[in-house]
Amino acid sequence: MASSRKSKSNSPAPGNVRPDRVGGLEAALAAALRPFLLPRSRLVLGLSGGVDSVVLFDLLRRLSGPLDFRLACVHVNHGISPNARRWAEFCARLCKRHGVGLTLDEVDIRPYRAAGVEAAARRARYEVYARQNADCIVLAQHQDDQAETLLLQLLRGAGVKGGAAMPLVRRQVAGCASILRPLLGVPRGEIENYARARKLKWVEDESNADMGYDRNFLRLKVMPVIERAFPAYRSTLARSAGHLAEADAILDELAQADALRAARDGKLSVDAMKRLGAARSRNLLRGLLWQRGGALPEADRLEEALRQLFEARRDSAVCVALGDHELRRHDGSAYLLPRLPEPPANLRRKWDGKRIWRLPELRGALCFGRSTGAGLSAASIKQAGLSLRLRRGGEKLRIDAKRPTRSLKNLLQESRMPPWQRDRLPLLYCGAELACVPGVGIASKFQTRPGESGWFVTWDELT
Repeated sequence: MASSRKSKSNSPAPGNVRPDRVGGLEAALAAALRPFLLPRSRLVLGLSGGVDSVVLFDLLRRLSGPLDFRLACVHVNHGISPNARRWAEFCARLCKRHGVGLTLDEVDIRPYRAAGVEAAARRARYEVYARQNADCIVLAQHQDDQAETLLLQLLRGAGVKGGAAMPLVRRQVAGCASILRPLLGVPRGEIENYARARKLKWVEDESNADMGYDRNFLRLKVMPVIERAFPAYRSTLARSAGHLAEADAILDELAQADALRAARDGKLSVDAMKRLGAARSRNLLRGLLWQRGGALPEADRLEEALRQLFEARRDSAVCVALGDHELRRHDGSAYLLPRLPEPPANLRRKWDGKRIWRLPELRGALCFGRSTGAGLSAASIKQAGLSLRLRRGGEKLRIDAKRPTRSLKNLLQESRMPPWQRDRLPLLYCGAELACVPGVGIASKFQTRPGESGWFVTWDELT
């Protein structure tokens, strides 16, 4: 429910709030924002309705004119709390009152619950952020949040990347807005002071008092004890996170340099990784996973992955799960791939004539390009149609009319295609006959004759 009450903190009592602190926080935020703004930049605030995001909303609204940016908000309803809809309604009223656009998005965290409620909610929330039309997604995490994050990461055994905690700005994958946290240098107490001085209203999340959550236990039980002995712990822990962030940036540069040595055509040379050694190979895998937005695995999982990669027999089918990715080996190369669901056993589709035939069930697309005197015969397709199936075993293909028919199994082995790709490779049929296997060949019967119109067909699998 809407409230202006807050739990006890080291903040001065409401009556002791100095007006200059309001202007000071506004100036600090403006200084943090300016390096990331272009004229008429579009900022989208992650508005939860809590005091932190409401204060940031108020500040951004006041600064949008002087700093020449456009402001909008997004509210994510995780469906965890029975009050979630009331919080969404509060955010809607707040934005309407001030003429700020708001996107309300309800998410289902059940697919991610295996990682825990907090992690599942975070993942679903960031997927919403990635879809926003914005130059920056602005979040209201502050200095206390940074200190808590650092301690949580260390208590979970995180490495340098985890110890770096939250960056001021995080560049997302291409096409997605950057994540910006302009209040990371501001203590929670200053934010509460501002809210009181401005007489703001906000909502209270009842789960903030639930010490079953690790972060709440730290905030309510551990941090007050630390503060008694180390009053400046917020700034010192933030400084430590900064040092770790610098070290992490250097490790990222090393991973990029090592990728140039070891990576070719989307795969890694196992021999090159052996020459790098275990520590740099682990750093390389972490860097590649981080670039792809994958969850970073525990150290023992990386250790096991490298052990199998380096020590298993050359013909062994190595496959080690690394979070939402897996590390595979084939023919002297390592492949870091998204974890793939089993392909539909009886998948059948008919081509609708589009140049890009997307097949999400197989995590890829067939691409068709016009040709003359080469490729798959357009006349054959027009007469018998073109459909898709997967391997079931026993398929045969005669690529050269002057040579015998060959088993598809042998042709795929000769192509040196990795086994997991063979199981997901779309086979193209004209009528009831196998006509084309992308990357392998076209049945001689369905090959384009000189001067005849045809199609080049390629299979692009997502990596």
